[in-house]
Amino acid sequence: MDLKYSKVEGELGRKVDDLFGDDSALMEVQPGNILVPPKFQKFADRLLNMEVRPDDVWLVAYPRTGSSWTQEMIWCIGNDLNFQRASKLIYLRAPVFEFTSMFSKDSSGITSLIGETIDLVERMPSPRFIKSYLPRELLPRQLEVVKPKIIYVYRDPKEVAPSYYDFCRLVHDLDGPFEDFCELFLNSKVPMGPFWKHVLGFWKMRDEPNVLFLRYEDIAKDRGRAIDIVTQFMEKTISPEGREALLDHISEEKVKTNHTLSIRPMLELRKSMLPRSRSNSNGSSSGSESSFNLKPGNFEARLTEDMAKRFDMWAEENLSGTGLSLN
Repeated sequence: MDLKYSKVEGELGRKVDDLFGDDSALMEVQPGNILVPPKFQKFADRLLNMEVRPDDVWLVAYPRTGSSWTQEMIWCIGNDLNFQRASKLIYLRAPVFEFTSMFSKDSSGITSLIGETIDLVERMPSPRFIKSYLPRELLPRQLEVVKPKIIYVYRDPKEVAPSYYDFCRLVHDLDGPFEDFCELFLNSKVPMGPFWKHVLGFWKMRDEPNVLFLRYEDIAKDRGRAIDIVTQFMEKTISPEGREALLDHISEEKVKTNHTLSIRPMLELRKSMLPRSRSNSNGSSSGSESSFNLKPGNFEARLTEDMAKRFDMWAEENLSGTGLSLN
């Protein structure tokens, strides 16, 4: 399968160029329809052809779906509740394997902090805990053959969009109003591409024995039940005392103050390396690029009523006939 790259054309293309800095910042790759920086081409073949191990545990999600919270739960269950080892940065314990290939600028400083993430993943001892934001079409081909455990997390896109906007400001140098970003999001012209195509690609796999499809709102509503489901899926056992300790470890209060789960150390370093005109032109929105938006319903502070209705109609159109719903 050859990847093909092209510029986003038309009015949406002009909006992409305007928000992300210039006409060479991002290009669309097929298959997958995601927007990638030029650096991605250097790593694409390695990402697609990376060796997958049978005892890998993959967490796949669209960005800003509560995946760091979920990843911490998965990692702790898979590592027999070793909370001492969990004091290490999550992005080193369970790397986003394509992460450093997705920066719009190569002189970011991130690789000096953690190295190239594909190298990091390839060197990890088994069992590896790996995270990815890529759609199914751009994940390693061996996933379909080796069939390691894959956990997918899905969240209401109304909750995703505000946080993803803040994330894109730091990772992809986005510079522009939130409303314009929402237009691109609804038209599938943001870095990780079409939201529903991403989600439904894994929803179709939900009945495969190596795949667990989770809804973030269900995790947030009942963390204990989520722990039980993931523990059973991973074929692990946890004592009642261990379950209570994990519940405490991933509580909202603990997660919000757990710096090992925060992306801030890497993104703040990266932001300091960028030209001032791009890194500081937006000021600070609410700090949500590095904090955890754990409770459903927080979108109401960012989305207008009309925009929230557009998101709901968009969801209804894309979910019709799929068996998947928002609630």
